[in-house]
Amino acid sequence: MGVLTIYLDKATNLKDKDSIGKSDPYIKFSLEQDNMILDKDYGSKKSTTKKGDLNPVYGETFTFDIPSLKNMELKIKESPMHVCV
Repeated sequence: MGVLTIYLDKATNLKDKDSIGKSDPYIKFSLEQDNMILDKDYGSKKSTTKKGDLNPVYGETFTFDIPSLKNMELKIKESPMHVCV
């Protein structure tokens, strides 16, 4: 068994997607093993929400317990209205 550790430092220059006020961004990580027949879901982790901040600083660490990195897919999304690259 191994551990995948992700350190989330910050996001910069986010677009304001709120119609009133500024966006309240958060980051969500999802991990799954993409197998030909049965995919295995290793869950998701979510950062804190940064109210009204388009340049949020997180300084957060997330861990996933995994057997190996073989066929692993890490998906990263920022808030419901944004996508991180």
